[in-house]
Amino acid sequence: MHTDVSPDRLSAVIGKIYDSAVEPASWSETLEACCDLIGATFGAINLYDLEGQKKNYTAHWGGDPYWIELLHSKYAKLDPFWEIYPTFQVGDVANTAILLKRLGAEDDEIRRSPFFAEWAEPAGYRDVAAGILLRSPTRSGTFELHTPPTRDLVGPNELAIVALLTPHMRRAATISDLLDMRSLATAAFEATLEALSATVILVDANSCILYSNPSARRMLSTGNLIFSQRGVLATREISATEAIRAAVARSALNESALGYGGIGVPIKSHDPQVAPHSIAHVLPLRSGTLRPDLALGAAAAIFITPSVGNAAPPFEVLAALYDLTPTEARVMIEIASGRNRAAAAAALGIADSTVKTHLARVFEKTRTSEQPELARLVSSLVSPAAVRGGS
Repeated sequence: MHTDVSPDRLSAVIGKIYDSAVEPASWSETLEACCDLIGATFGAINLYDLEGQKKNYTAHWGGDPYWIELLHSKYAKLDPFWEIYPTFQVGDVANTAILLKRLGAEDDEIRRSPFFAEWAEPAGYRDVAAGILLRSPTRSGTFELHTPPTRDLVGPNELAIVALLTPHMRRAATISDLLDMRSLATAAFEATLEALSATVILVDANSCILYSNPSARRMLSTGNLIFSQRGVLATREISATEAIRAAVARSALNESALGYGGIGVPIKSHDPQVAPHSIAHVLPLRSGTLRPDLALGAAAAIFITPSVGNAAPPFEVLAALYDLTPTEARVMIEIASGRNRAAAAAALGIADSTVKTHLARVFEKTRTSEQPELARLVSSLVSPAAVRGGS
């Protein structure tokens, strides 16, 4: 994915993103750095209540407090795109042009609406580059960079930058929010981890266990979900073990290369008395300003929590296990279900040539080469009912 931003500059911003996972007070600075990449004047992590049509900025940078308050109190409900927000899935990116196309509306018509004419334009916002971090039946979490009328409309370059940042934002925001970590950087790291109810394990680049908090020690002692394999962290599922170890190895080498692998890895239990499964998230620790000093020698922290609510969509499971992009995972499901490339392209609303490119990456990442192999792999990981419901 080509952008006009140098790798070093992108890497520095990604480092800030992961630092914010352990120091939530730095989210504003991180969002400012993200805005600088595309000339945006307002950046936010936003939680959408799809039923109540409400928006809540869990973190933001820039923006006039007056207009932000006015959005929450009056104009959020007047957003013309509420009906299409549920159609976007994790990993999707969008600008205003994409929103308009999906809504089937004309730009002039929307610009005359109260939301744009009375709020967005006076507040100084003309376009947006957004990535989807979270989706459930009732909520949508987004990463948004709003641009002013003084610069060009958001185009492919800006969308490519947001697409590159989105998996890192999702990983950091998920860990920070899911575990309610507040600030691990304000106290001794291991002392803070000792008090967490969530399971936390620190590992080196080879996934050798360096530290485990009380919850992790109890989980390791039972061996139902995770265990020590001669000092190396392992799970009862080979695919989950490989996914976690691969994400850890990439964390040690170059965290900027981390994609969707290692975010929400499902870990199944073989004990019927234990919850059906848990999920693991891998947080890199080697780079950035804050993280290297938190746990010397550790390449990554692995957080494991019980799976709550509805199970993750099949494409998110496959993305976590094989480091697929969300679109690659959807292509994998379509092809595994028996569709040919043309039918998969039609079902996903993308070009046949795009399916071909994604499929080649799927075969490479899953170490398969034929449609029947993909079908067997998907069926071994995801129930047919879940695939039918999520495809």
